Amino acid sequence: MMSFLGNKKYIKIFSFVIAAVFIISVGAIAVTSMGNTAMASPKSDIGIVDRREVVSANSSLASDYQQKLKETADKMQQDFDAKSKDLSDADKQKLFEEMQQQFNEKRSAIDKEMEDKINGAVKTVAEKRGLTLVVEKAAVIYGGTDITKDVSDALNKSLASDKGQAEKASADKK
Repeated sequence: MMSFLGNKKYIKIFSFVIAAVFIISVGAIAVTSMGNTAMASPKSDIGIVDRREVVSANSSLASDYQQKLKETADKMQQDFDAKSKDLSDADKQKLFEEMQQQFNEKRSAIDKEMEDKINGAVKTVAEKRGLTLVVEKAAVIYGGTDITKDVSDALNKSLASDKGQAEKASADKK
């Protein structure tokens, strides 16, 4: 055995075989850790959406929201004025606090209604594009597929069809 290792020719061959095995194993580990590159998709299955941009691009949604808030505030003010006519200052303060609570609850319901409309449009676009996750654009540093414009367009279509159905329903009542 010592005579075998003492031969310089065999030492070079043995060193070459060890180096080759090492290089092949490093390459195999690299390929294995990368996964199946043939099946990798060039597009992301994560969508990103900028809700502020969606709202600003849909002026009818924003104006409906503001109109509902104004109507609610006006109605609450009229109720307060009617109920507080003959009350003392302390009772007026108590009534004001109660009505402020009611207004905040109604505002939350209006906010939720608007969010539900936006979320419905996001869900529609995500299902159409085969996205598994959609996150707010502000939370993303890198990556994802921006679906903001598609969501805005879907929301416009949804609002237009809702408005058309509402007009048809009011015409049917007359």
